[in-house]
Amino acid sequence: MSGLVVETSARRSLSDHVAYIGLGSNIGDGVSTLKKAWDLLSSAENITPVRLASPYFSAPVGMTSSNWFTNSAGCLVTKLAPSALLDQLLAIEKHFGRTRDPEVLEYQDRTLDLDLLYYDTVCLNQKRLTLPHPLLGTRLFVLEPLAEIAGDFQDPEDQMSIMEKRDRLVQQMAAGEVAMQRIERGSWQKGKNKFQIPD
Repeated sequence: MSGLVVETSARRSLSDHVAYIGLGSNIGDGVSTLKKAWDLLSSAENITPVRLASPYFSAPVGMTSSNWFTNSAGCLVTKLAPSALLDQLLAIEKHFGRTRDPEVLEYQDRTLDLDLLYYDTVCLNQKRLTLPHPLLGTRLFVLEPLAEIAGDFQDPEDQMSIMEKRDRLVQQMAAGEVAMQRIERGSWQKGKNKFQIPD
């Protein structure tokens, strides 16, 4: 991934850290885009891939669009500090054609979305980065793939496991307390996905 992000020693930590990221796309071939983005991230300096969840197809949440999303979650080990890791994610988004307009506040269709969900058990509340990701507990398209690879991981703020968060959200949807979110598990293998967007 040479040329995407210039690293400096000040932006590296001294030890390894475990981070979880969310991946999403609703423009183009989402399965292919997410896999290529994960491979590119995995080749970056000071980043070691651990596990990538299955792809999931989900209806847009919090935005109006006819384009369904392909989502996944990944676990990696890194020596980068949180802000430097975020810069890597943003650089990869840009590499895949993602443009962010600071004047546009609402969610938009995107070629690639990479979110830093957790970084060890660090809690941050900064202008450009909040950890844990503030909306992950309300998004089944984040919790479902994350539960697949890190179901027992405990949120540092409320000590709930990812599986507990997922189950709570599913129960809230079943009770009508929050809107239903449609999601279906897919596969990274070509020809294995028979999913069709419902009418």
